[in-house]
Amino acid sequence: MCLTIPGKIKSIKDGVATVENGSRTEQIELGVVFDAKVGDWVLYATNRAVRLIDEQEAREIIELLEDNYQPVDIASLPLRYKKIVYKVRNTEKNQNINLKSKNIINSNLTIQQFNNIHKSDLEYLLQLRGKNNLEAFYSEANVLRKNIIKDFVCIHGIVEFSNYCKNCCLYCGIGSKAKIRRYRMTSDEIFMAVEQAVEFDGYKLVVLQSGEDDYYSDDELVSLIDRIKKDLRVFVFISVGERSKNFYKRAFEAGASGSLFRFETSNPELYSRMHPNHDLQSRLESIQMQIEIGYYLASGGLIGLPGQTISDMADDLLLVKKLRIPMLSSGPWIPSLTSPLGIITNNQGTRNKQIPNGVIARDEAIFNNLAIKQFSNNEKLRLTLNYIAAARFLMPEIKIPVTTALETLDQESGRHKALLAGANALMFNITPEKYRGDYNLYDHKYIEREKVWQKYGLFKGEESYEMLEDRLKI
Repeated sequence: MCLTIPGKIKSIKDGVATVENGSRTEQIELGVVFDAKVGDWVLYATNRAVRLIDEQEAREIIELLEDNYQPVDIASLPLRYKKIVYKVRNTEKNQNINLKSKNIINSNLTIQQFNNIHKSDLEYLLQLRGKNNLEAFYSEANVLRKNIIKDFVCIHGIVEFSNYCKNCCLYCGIGSKAKIRRYRMTSDEIFMAVEQAVEFDGYKLVVLQSGEDDYYSDDELVSLIDRIKKDLRVFVFISVGERSKNFYKRAFEAGASGSLFRFETSNPELYSRMHPNHDLQSRLESIQMQIEIGYYLASGGLIGLPGQTISDMADDLLLVKKLRIPMLSSGPWIPSLTSPLGIITNNQGTRNKQIPNGVIARDEAIFNNLAIKQFSNNEKLRLTLNYIAAARFLMPEIKIPVTTALETLDQESGRHKALLAGANALMFNITPEKYRGDYNLYDHKYIEREKVWQKYGLFKGEESYEMLEDRLKI
């Protein structure tokens, strides 16, 4: 559900309270919080009060979303960066910048003013470095998020119900050749995991994810979705890979609202290298098909793949915009020692002749041309934060979840940094514990569920479902 925001009540009139939230003042409906008084702190979301809290609790949640950036002298920032921001604002009147302000972007911007960012601008932003420059960049993106989509930070749950996969993508730790402990959850187990998350924890959106596993028939998955929607008040997203149009149509009719379906990279040659016997065009056709059916799509590319360039990453963002995808799903590539590329990385970039079933030997030229050590973890962290902020510049209204891959790089700090760089959603793993560690897309996967986020972000009322429905336009 949505992260609730604390505000201090300044006045009350006819059931509507004026609350102060940092430098902003907003009006909210008190509704069921009928005993609120002037001076009280209240949690609210989408202009509706949820419950009263004490000041200590309020300070705790404020710290989750507040940055510690120091004001930056705009005159000290690179001219190229300032030109991009001027272009973003696209109006002459907004070029009179207060040099004492840490943010260039102001609250008078409209969506129509964000249409002049070009590929060369994205490439520059992705490569931006330097503490002051990055703090200014991330702060700009964060202010833009607040101005366009407010403090609408969603918390979603994901059930990873099978780690079987018929494919052998070179970057993935659960491919068909990976030597891992396999599992499949039954339909009843999947339902119970979702039921627990919805009824007891308050989740209002769950993702059902697996490898590309034909063990589950179309009928079984459609029946499961239908059961969840009939018995539970929750939005269902699916992430089950490339299946037929008939399946996606039936799943949508059964109640699936969205699909998490990455294209991984917009570079056709790199896609073919990473996905043996698959091509990018068929992937994009599946995305288009799902959009036409009516799915709310979450998609994007991996960041830091061997052989990937900054130009590729900029193209990935532009493809998301071109396809009008409403939710960006992109995260850093992290090697898994159960994947072909992970094995190579672990062997200092040299070809390992013992890789299972000779997957890599099929095309040695691929690996001779890939820079296996192209991006360090620190570089991937910076690139991913830059990618999030650049996406917010390019597509101000897009929803941007923080991926578990980013959290794996920098754990709770990575989650916090991403939100301060323009992200606005969190994805927590609600897979039963006995299976959770075996969905090994990459090594050392971060699977902690921070209690403080759940404490303030999940509440069970019907209004919480309606808020999400309104914001996602599902």
